Amino acid sequence: MKYNRNFLWRWLLAGTPLLTACSRDKVQPENVYAKNGIAAVVNSNFSLSLFKYALVATAYNDTLRMPGPYTLLGPSNDALIAAGLPTGAAMMRAVDSIKGLIPYHVIRGNVRLDSLPLAFNQAFTTLTGQPVYVTHWINARDTAVVVNGVRVSTRDKSATNGFVNVCDGLLSPITYSNVQQAISGDPALSLFNAAIIQSGLAATYQSGGPYTVFAPVNDAFLAIGIPTTDSIYHMDPVKLQAMVKAHITKGRNFVYDYILKADVTTNSYTEQMLDGTTTNITLVSDAAQPGRFAGINIQGAAMATLSRKNVIAGNGVLHNISSILTQ
Repeated sequence: MKYNRNFLWRWLLAGTPLLTACSRDKVQPENVYAKNGIAAVVNSNFSLSLFKYALVATAYNDTLRMPGPYTLLGPSNDALIAAGLPTGAAMMRAVDSIKGLIPYHVIRGNVRLDSLPLAFNQAFTTLTGQPVYVTHWINARDTAVVVNGVRVSTRDKSATNGFVNVCDGLLSPITYSNVQQAISGDPALSLFNAAIIQSGLAATYQSGGPYTVFAPVNDAFLAIGIPTTDSIYHMDPVKLQAMVKAHITKGRNFVYDYILKADVTTNSYTEQMLDGTTTNITLVSDAAQPGRFAGINIQGAAMATLSRKNVIAGNGVLHNISSILTQ
């Protein structure tokens, strides 16, 4: 049987678009995510030019090329420089220490931060399985999105497999299951930890909550004549209970939460403590950014400043302060 050569060529040429289309459809999803996914958006964003090295070093660059969807909370260049990671080479050398941090910056699913309800510390699960806490709030001078107390400066940049956000700080995974564990794990708080134990409240703060703890450092106890844990273990547990509760309040409150909650006229906020007393929280201006605030002070029996802030535990947040709030 003879075939017409011209017919064969016409048949082959007619079939070519179909074959090409099938081939293109087969590889298109992978190509789209590679070219327009989160990893590609990070690669093209100058503010994340250091973070892209962290993604490559830890292989999460490959994860963020997958369909997802994911919501990235990428720390800015300034945030990584402040954390001691000023170059791509430094990032590569620190791979062992940062590989546990990177997945904590990725939320599972599409989360459009600017579309969240106006509420404090809404929990979302990250790739580590741990939550991050997202605040979306508006007051008379600010509209802000804050994650674990860290402001998000660029929000909801679209990618084919999710959203990219730029944060002003590095997020730290939760390392303590409860606030009591966070207190006992800090050598600077050994006297306050002894006060909690002697008061009989340790079990209380290992469960329940959430709590916000303003924990006075050891020097604060020395300043009022309590020099050692042994001296605390000889004190009246009932009086220690009142002292401990005067430094703890209900809820999970990061420093930036108080900046958003504060009265815009007085730049202050009144907090109710667990002992029934109130303490006045005042905002500290940011010298580098007029009109913005860098932190808070706490006014009890004495003015206290923060020496450490936003330590996240499973049932709350811990802040170290310089003075005892009640005497």
